[in-house]
Amino acid sequence: QVSTRELRRKDDEMKSIRVNALLHVGAIVAVDIFFHFFYILTLPSDLKFVNRLSDWSLAGLAYSNLVYDWVKAAVMFGVINTIARLDHLDPPQPPKCITMLYIFAETHFDRGINDWLCKYVYDHIGENHDNILKELVASITTFAITTLWLGPCQLVYIWSLVNCFGLNFELWVQKFFQLGPFAKLEAKLSEAMSRRIRAAFGAVNFWAIVLYNILALNSLEFALLVTKRLLVMGFPESTLSIWFITYCGVQLIKERERILAIQQEEKGDKAKLE
Repeated sequence: QVSTRELRRKDDEMKSIRVNALLHVGAIVAVDIFFHFFYILTLPSDLKFVNRLSDWSLAGLAYSNLVYDWVKAAVMFGVINTIARLDHLDPPQPPKCITMLYIFAETHFDRGINDWLCKYVYDHIGENHDNILKELVASITTFAITTLWLGPCQLVYIWSLVNCFGLNFELWVQKFFQLGPFAKLEAKLSEAMSRRIRAAFGAVNFWAIVLYNILALNSLEFALLVTKRLLVMGFPESTLSIWFITYCGVQLIKERERILAIQQEEKGDKAKLE
């Protein structure tokens, strides 16, 4: 991109850069407020205090830690990306919002490193990610490299192991429900009912992503405490109610993805006609 001689801007590119710059200024203010007035990063270290919190407060604290980390990453990558776009570069995009994630394959905070790992390791070995054995080898190799990059230690080992398991478990479940009896059963269901069932699994996945990644942000003890409170001590009232609210959120995300896909398809059809 640096070697490109003819520098041209896309339509409304400067407007997009200005909007992104204003959004990142707002994000910087949000991070500053988090640092000075919120204690979401220090509270998990006081296990005696968090033990006294309600199940809902504990779930909110775990979720807020991931939101904070995403906002921090969005600021770091977003500001640099905005400046790079002023120099006619097309840098990797900021990470996808944690609230929009319910699939392990889309979970990453550094899109540049993620793109590199996918290109040279994950996609290279796993190919189309349809074969269980190739997917297992690809994901293990990818997380082994990630572990070396983060710095090998007990917490990183556990983080890599559970996220690698989550990535493969998605494929195992997908393959299981593609078997004859289940495929025929889903074919008989309406599109809405099929989507509801997938959203229910997506809600479980969402909290698996939260629980697996607070390991890297806080501690193993805090992650185990949250897991125990939400799945064991909080069952059934807290567990099912939090799951239901997350299920509604996943439904909203899937609807947004459906609308965006329709809009992109319409743009593609218009481009072909022109």
